[in-house]
Amino acid sequence: MTRKTVTVFGATGTAGTACVDELVRQGHFNVQVLARKSGQPEKTSMGPPHSADEKRRRYAQWSSHGVVIKSVDVTGHAELIPALHGTDYLVSCVPYSATESQYPLIFAAREAGVERFVPSEFGAIYEFEQFWPTDTVHRAMARQKAFIRRVIELAGLDFTIIPAGLWPEYYLLEPVAVMGDGEQKVSWSTGRDVGRIIPHVLAHPLSRNAICPVAATAYCSWNELLAVREQLLGRKVARNYLGAAQWKAAYELQPPGPIKEIMAIGVLCTEGPEGMSLWANWNGTFLPEFKGTPLAELFPGYIEPFVAATRAALIASGALPARRSLVGPMSAGV
Repeated sequence: MTRKTVTVFGATGTAGTACVDELVRQGHFNVQVLARKSGQPEKTSMGPPHSADEKRRRYAQWSSHGVVIKSVDVTGHAELIPALHGTDYLVSCVPYSATESQYPLIFAAREAGVERFVPSEFGAIYEFEQFWPTDTVHRAMARQKAFIRRVIELAGLDFTIIPAGLWPEYYLLEPVAVMGDGEQKVSWSTGRDVGRIIPHVLAHPLSRNAICPVAATAYCSWNELLAVREQLLGRKVARNYLGAAQWKAAYELQPPGPIKEIMAIGVLCTEGPEGMSLWANWNGTFLPEFKGTPLAELFPGYIEPFVAATRAALIASGALPARRSLVGPMSAGV
């Protein structure tokens, strides 16, 4: 049987890197990476983009494992179409701030004969969020994400949508702003585990033309997640339980910027209409063999250093006073 070819765009971010690494580890697909030509502008959801040297090292490592790196102008179809010839599945791992960069990809994918497109939708179930009662900057982004799915369908491409819930590394700066009473089960997916699970979902026959909402790291409540953190830290984790009205008031007071964009997620998660779930545990049913990074390993090895670095960056930028903690969370907001 001929192996399918998967091409990844946005491969040097957290999820994209983990996706390519997992594709290589699995060995089920031929793997290609679309790299931006040198000098083309790049957007990131948070923090500076990777340096050119970092990218070159990563590309060299992947190439040594048989990954084909294609450096192209990703802003138009002229170079994208030939670059995508032979691709069966095209996976986009661009950050939410670069959502619009997927439009030329969709057109080029159609012209190149690509079979399936996996858009960057690794947060909430945007099909529901686009109809949320409160109009926020995040809902506007959700509407664009849902529109992109319509464009994919219009292009005659198959699709796989992989909502992944909340990325925990962005929500645990103390005092932790808990959404609601902390008892509802939530899909938690670190950026790394999002990338790791993509090839597994893509390989499953039920993922064709389907929305597959995963909990790539854990499916548990806020309180359960924080209990594990407290056990590992050996102390209480400071937290505030905020209801819908409190999240909405904080959102309205926050000036425009990334923090406001993320506060919109708190509004979203606390005022949800009944029956319109934002997440689920698709992998618990269809991918029981997939295991997210164990929390006992994840907290000390990744989340705590990430939270410390986030705090330092916010203080350095002036977004967070040195002696006062942030009221709301910071997030990648994919």
